[in-house]
Amino acid sequence: MNPSDQIDVMLADPAAAQGARATEWLRLIEPAERARYDRYRVEGARQEYLTGRALVRTGLSRHADVDPADWRFEANRYGRPSVVAEQARLVPGLVFNLSHTRGLVALAVGRDCDVGVDVEWIDRQSRLSDLCTRYFAADETAYVRAAEGDELTERFFAFWTLGEAYIKARGMGLALPLDGFAYDITGDRPTIRFEPTCPDDPARWRFLRRAIGDRHRLALAVSSPEALLRVRFAWSTPGDVGAGADDASGLAAPEDALLVRGGGLAAS
Repeated sequence: MNPSDQIDVMLADPAAAQGARATEWLRLIEPAERARYDRYRVEGARQEYLTGRALVRTGLSRHADVDPADWRFEANRYGRPSVVAEQARLVPGLVFNLSHTRGLVALAVGRDCDVGVDVEWIDRQSRLSDLCTRYFAADETAYVRAAEGDELTERFFAFWTLGEAYIKARGMGLALPLDGFAYDITGDRPTIRFEPTCPDDPARWRFLRRAIGDRHRLALAVSSPEALLRVRFAWSTPGDVGAGADDASGLAAPEDALLVRGGGLAAS
């Protein structure tokens, strides 16, 4: 199998980061990561951070003969982390992206591509329609505000997660102007357009949205030369052997998907 034609998306429940398991995961991380972990004062945030670091290390070790505790990372000038050069040579083209929110951590791993993933907890009390003008393009804002109730929430987090996934895949953070791109989610697949302030080619991008249970939404952005790209989802507890279709509470992982270059989704 060509390793470049697959994206693995591993999902984890941060509530697992306690007791003996948390102690085990803390042994995997570097001193700087441990110092950041210790600075968190909210237990939920501590669990999300530790689960994310453990998931990155154990997830990458499924793709390379490197012990999870031995991975080392460096950041680009925008703060995006990657594997250090000497380890990257062991698995050329290996890329990853991590996202975490209240109650969920997600890691996307691929080869020879640009990939970004975002997960969000949608059970919030914020006035979402008021946030649109700050973060969304004018037509995205209008589309969100044309809905009410649950549908407004779905539209808001569709644009939010897709935007975050694209920004993370580019690896440039907020150096990309938020008004430089906009999505259309009215068709069978999300599509993107760009303004002159954010030059890019829409044809090179493929996007995927998924619900993770009732309270979380996920978006994936991928730019890959492969004509057909398989996206595989699985729940994973860092350090455990293998990955499963369900988490400890029985919540099912999303169905796998096939993304066609220039054609959206194919039958999986």
